[in-house]
Amino acid sequence: MYRLKLFLNSFLALFAVMRLTGMETRNPVSIIIFIIFLFIFSGLNSDSTESHIASRDPYIAAVLSLIFCTFTLAAKYDTILGTMTSTLFCAVILLFTWFGLFLIYFYLSIWLLQASEYLHITGNVYSSAWLGILTVCACLICWSLYFLHEYPGVMTPDSINQYAQVIGAYALSNHHSIVHTALIGLFYNIGLSLTGNIHFGLALYTLAQMLFMALVAGYVVRTMQKADIITPVIIITILFYALIPYHGIYAVTIWKDVPFAGCMTLFSAALLRFLVRGNAAVTSGRAPKLRIGEYFTLVLPYVFSGVMLCLLRTNGWYAFFISLPFILWVYRKSWRSMIPIHAVILLLVLFVKYPVMQVYDIKQADFVESLSIPLQQLARVVAQNEGMREEQIVFVEKLMDVTKVAAAYQPDVSDSIKNLVRESGMDYLNAHKSEFFKNWFLIGLSHPKTYFDAFVAQTVGFWYPDVSYQAGLADGIYPNEFGLSWQPILGGAVIVKIREILFKLHDLIPLYGLLWSMGFMLWTLIFTIALDIRNERSSNALVGLPMLFLMLTLIAATPVATEFRYAYALFFGMPVLLIAPFVHEKG
Repeated sequence: MYRLKLFLNSFLALFAVMRLTGMETRNPVSIIIFIIFLFIFSGLNSDSTESHIASRDPYIAAVLSLIFCTFTLAAKYDTILGTMTSTLFCAVILLFTWFGLFLIYFYLSIWLLQASEYLHITGNVYSSAWLGILTVCACLICWSLYFLHEYPGVMTPDSINQYAQVIGAYALSNHHSIVHTALIGLFYNIGLSLTGNIHFGLALYTLAQMLFMALVAGYVVRTMQKADIITPVIIITILFYALIPYHGIYAVTIWKDVPFAGCMTLFSAALLRFLVRGNAAVTSGRAPKLRIGEYFTLVLPYVFSGVMLCLLRTNGWYAFFISLPFILWVYRKSWRSMIPIHAVILLLVLFVKYPVMQVYDIKQADFVESLSIPLQQLARVVAQNEGMREEQIVFVEKLMDVTKVAAAYQPDVSDSIKNLVRESGMDYLNAHKSEFFKNWFLIGLSHPKTYFDAFVAQTVGFWYPDVSYQAGLADGIYPNEFGLSWQPILGGAVIVKIREILFKLHDLIPLYGLLWSMGFMLWTLIFTIALDIRNERSSNALVGLPMLFLMLTLIAATPVATEFRYAYALFFGMPVLLIAPFVHEKG
């Protein structure tokens, strides 16, 4: 019976891999894969291995497997089914593939959960503050090469729009965070007043952004030291921040997403510091009082990052607000300090979002901006010429010119469809919001597969690892009408070629490419939270919770399927998230 089970598990796993990769059944490599699965499953099903499995591990592994199987089948079901059209055959193929994938993810999760017990990254810490200073210096030195090449900074149409607001050419708008626009204007005007050079003004903002991101990286390293993380892990973290190319290019790119990533990371690191000092309710008998110095090294960074992540991006506000009840519950024994701290954050955010923006008549992002997914689903129904009831057709025609939908619809980008609505249907949409959601829902009931395909096409890059996309390739200053131009100080064909190679290596080197995958980073985040739960450390899981909610908001309302910068906070904060399951409260 044991051998039959071993054979069936290995066969189903092989079946899933072959359907997922498109491997032909005649490929001799399938024999090698089958033997590998036999060897792996026999080892994992041995008495010596099963005796070390914690009681919670099978349940946690099952939940992780369900999540990862769902992601995989949703992203790759077209590949799995191939040219099959028979409903029965499709159902059988998907069922067999699901079982095979479940087995792979289940046993992989079991192995990782067990392996984590033997991973010791705390103790014998080198506590000198110079490692944090070294991190800042290393980042600034490495990133300065990008700065000299991209001088005064990378500016795409979004950046140029904000610049136009700074100089008064465009009306102020919170579509691209008015707080970020104000920061650009602050440094731009200082630089302009000092030199009279518009490019130096923008370069001054870029330098300030580089310094802020480097300081955040230094703060992460100091947090690791306070958490007793061993020095080799800290050195790897320093190299990660200084040498990975996307950190360098984003440090000199004028996007709100960059300081937002820094603030999100700072917020997570500060949460970890609260945990380390013994504020968490789960294990602490009595929460220690804040020392004077901690108001500057912990409370101030936490309040600043909390306010800024709420104001720099709308989904940052949602991630913070949804996380707030969990934070207050976990740190309930520290309510005398945590409630005032979060009250200050909320008051500052609400003061800026409402009274300040109303006084200065700041235009907010329109309602259609939040409807990327629903509009893409409706547009796909129209573009594929699928049937709707007469009253539904009339409603959609009031939203957009349906004759233009087929040409405008892009499965992975919603801007064209949103612009169609802005052309003719904005007033009607704003006046009939409830009717919109009612019709959207009813049309979806008639076309569930079309809605599902539209959702996957619009979001897949954020939740499935094996998705190809470009990251960090924006270069110089895009064409504009304001006299801005790219003025590289460090240039030449050799520099351009080196830059090109740096941003292509992840497509060539196995494993390294996973460091560029939004989907893989999300899977890693989910696993770290599961590991916290397995170790009965809910306070540790809290460190990754705001980041998880941030990713969920992207999946719910992203305008672009594979926009790396939207998820950049997950990459910049990953060192904090990875160490969280292994950190203990002091005392």
